[in-house]
Amino acid sequence: MTVLSVDHLEVNYGTKAPVFAVRNVSLEVQHQEFVGLVGESGCGKSTLGFAIARLERPPAYIRGGSIVINGEDWMTMPDEELRRHRWRDVAIVLQSGMNALNPVMTIEAQFRDVMMQHTSLSRAQILQRSMDVLDMAHIARNTLKRYPHELSGGMKQRVVIAMAFLLHPKLVILDEPTTALDMVVQRQIMDNLTELRQHEQFSVLLISHDLGLVLELCDRVLVMYAGQIVEENTTDSLLEQAWHPYTRALMQALPRIGGNGLQFGGVPGTPPDLHHRLQHCAFAPRCGLVTPECQVREPELTDTPSGKVRCFVTSREVVADDKHHSIRG
Repeated sequence: MTVLSVDHLEVNYGTKAPVFAVRNVSLEVQHQEFVGLVGESGCGKSTLGFAIARLERPPAYIRGGSIVINGEDWMTMPDEELRRHRWRDVAIVLQSGMNALNPVMTIEAQFRDVMMQHTSLSRAQILQRSMDVLDMAHIARNTLKRYPHELSGGMKQRVVIAMAFLLHPKLVILDEPTTALDMVVQRQIMDNLTELRQHEQFSVLLISHDLGLVLELCDRVLVMYAGQIVEENTTDSLLEQAWHPYTRALMQALPRIGGNGLQFGGVPGTPPDLHHRLQHCAFAPRCGLVTPECQVREPELTDTPSGKVRCFVTSREVVADDKHHSIRG
């Protein structure tokens, strides 16, 4: 069952000299699937996440495309109806979600406020659900009686993630949930999500620049560059064969231990200026496989054995590989 379907979505910033932040993006998330969205800062990841939840704010606006969540058209839904569906159908945890907690309310009061706005549960039922989500996230129940300032940054982020599951959402959007947290807390949050996955039936769109985190937690990976999806692949297949040159560069940038100690690569150059509509491959100026075709035409997403890729060179590799296997067969 498809929980999220995004089709040809475009998001701009401003109107006179717009920034084309999200360009013709299509994606799907299936029931109970964990999908990672990765890419450099400024590639449009968070803008896409906000747009999916219909939380875009001026000067950002959706220029075109469709968003369907649980069979509901979120592009035509009135604001009041959108508010009713958020938390219940879609919950979003922001990079600075810990700062969203009200400093003068206890955690219990904030959990209760969310559930009273969206359900008809009694106070006893609300308290029980609050304790249940803390149990699933391995957070002590007495945390409900505490105020945000009494909690560490990592604990506040874990509480916000637990809060996102109060109303059994079908889709949870996590936007950089572990940024600025130490490795121990990052591991706790990853373990929490794995544990919650065993209790709750939900899907996740994990937005992150941390490819290692995404590869460990997600079933499928979407790689975003300059506002576009340039590769879609299963996690297992990506570890074996990254098709897009940008994805390969990201994989090479992961730290690894070698004979000379810690080793990692990088991606030379800078992303393109999205104030201009690109008429060529966005990655061409930084790519070691660039051809004359890349500099005059923009590639389409092409099927690979395990997903899709937006690259002329590797698309031809896929075709050649298919022919090779068919001849051998």
